[in-house]
Amino acid sequence: MQRRPFLRRAVAATATATVAGRLGARRSSDGSDSGTATGANSDSASAATRMAATDRSLSVRRVETFDHVVRLNDLGDDPRGRITAFTDLSDRERAVVTSAIDGTYETEDPPEWLREFASATPFVERAGTYYRLDDTLQTYRITAETVAESDVAGAIATYGEYQRAVTREDYVASGLLRIARREGIELGYVWPALRTFFETYDAARYHGAVLDFTVEVEGSGPPHELSATEVPVAEAVGGPVWNADAAPKRTRTLVRRAGRARGAYGFDSAPEGFLDALGDHRYVALDGTFYTSSVESDGPAPVSVSAAFRDGRLRLAARNDGPREVRLASGPPRPFGVVRCRPAGRSGAATGVASRPLWTDAYAASDRVRTDGREVEHAADVALVSALAPGESVAERYAIPADLAPGEYVVEGSLGVERGESDDRATAKYRVAFSVE
Repeated sequence: MQRRPFLRRAVAATATATVAGRLGARRSSDGSDSGTATGANSDSASAATRMAATDRSLSVRRVETFDHVVRLNDLGDDPRGRITAFTDLSDRERAVVTSAIDGTYETEDPPEWLREFASATPFVERAGTYYRLDDTLQTYRITAETVAESDVAGAIATYGEYQRAVTREDYVASGLLRIARREGIELGYVWPALRTFFETYDAARYHGAVLDFTVEVEGSGPPHELSATEVPVAEAVGGPVWNADAAPKRTRTLVRRAGRARGAYGFDSAPEGFLDALGDHRYVALDGTFYTSSVESDGPAPVSVSAAFRDGRLRLAARNDGPREVRLASGPPRPFGVVRCRPAGRSGAATGVASRPLWTDAYAASDRVRTDGREVEHAADVALVSALAPGESVAERYAIPADLAPGEYVVEGSLGVERGESDDRATAKYRVAFSVE
C-alpha cells in the first residue's frame, strides 16, 4: 500500500535565544540591554522610581527555590496537527474509515471530497487507538525550472493568477513553485482552482523569474483503495510518548500542575522514576492532553535568590554561590526581566486574574521593553546575560503598586544558569511571597 504524502501548511518558526537547565535547592530568605553585564552588589533603581504608599506595611513572607524544574507545554490532543478524532469526522468520512479499519475501503471513482479527505488525514484516533490511513489514490509530482520567456511554448500566468490558484480556504501555498524548483513537491490532492491553473498554463511569473512547471500524475488505476493500520501513538505524534494515565496519583497530580504552569515549574520532591520518564520521552500524555516533556533541572544550581523590602521597595538579588563564574540569563531588562505579582493561591492562566508589574525605571530605559506610563506593554522574547564571579550578586529594586489591596502576593520567575561549557546548564526557579497590610 502506498503511503500518501499530503500538502501541509508551512509555518515559520522564530528561534528564541534562551538558557535552560537545572534548578537550585529550596531556600528561605527575608531578605543597557546589549552584550553581557557583570554582577554588582548594588541596586540599579533610580531615585525617580515611585515608592509604594508609606502608610502600608510590606513584608516578605518567604523565598523559595527548588531542586527540580520541568517544562510541560500544553499541546492539546494533537501535538503535530496530524491526528483527526473519529468523533470529529462527518458521517461519510466515518463510514470510509470504519470500512478501512474492518478491512479495506474500495471505490472505482473517488469523489472530490474523498480525495481531499485522504490527503489531509494521515492518522485517525478512535477510542484511544491510532490508525494510519494509506491509499492508492493518484498523487501529483510537480517540478519547475527557471527559463527564458521565449522558451515557453504555452501560456504564462501572471503572479496574481498564480496566487489565486494556490489560495485554498484558510491558507495560501505561495511557496509551491519555489519548492517545486528547488526539489520538487508531491501533492496528494490538487484542488479545483489549482487543477485548472495547471491545465491552462505552462509557466508562471514568480518573483522576477519565469518558472516552467511540469505535473506528473502517479498512482494505480481503479479500483482505488484506502486502508487503516493500527499504529503506536508514538508514530502518530512523531515521537516517544509517556502515558501518565497509568502512573500513580501523585505523579498524575504533578503532571497536571506542571502542565498548568506558565513556563518552567519547580518542585522539591520527585516521585520515583518521574524525571527519568520525562527525560526519556518527547511527550507526556494525560487525560487526553499531550505535553512537551522537558527536564530543566534535576539538582541544585549554584545560585541563590533573596528578597527583602527596603524603603518601601522590593529588592530581589541573585548570588553566585558556586566556585566558578556563572552566566545568568533572563528576559529584558537584566537581571530578572519584567517582574510581576499575582494574588497568592491564584494562577492567572487558570482563573483570569491579571498579574501586576512591579515597576522599575529599568523598564523605561530598556530598548527591548515597551512601556506606557508605568504599564509594560511588551518585552522582547530574548535572553540577556549577566556574568557573576564566585560570591558576586546582582540585584534590582521594584516599587509595589500603590493601589495593591491588602493581602498576600506571589512573584515567580526563573533564571537560566550556565557554567563553563555550554552544555552545563541549569534553571533557577524562584518564588517570592510578600504581604501588604
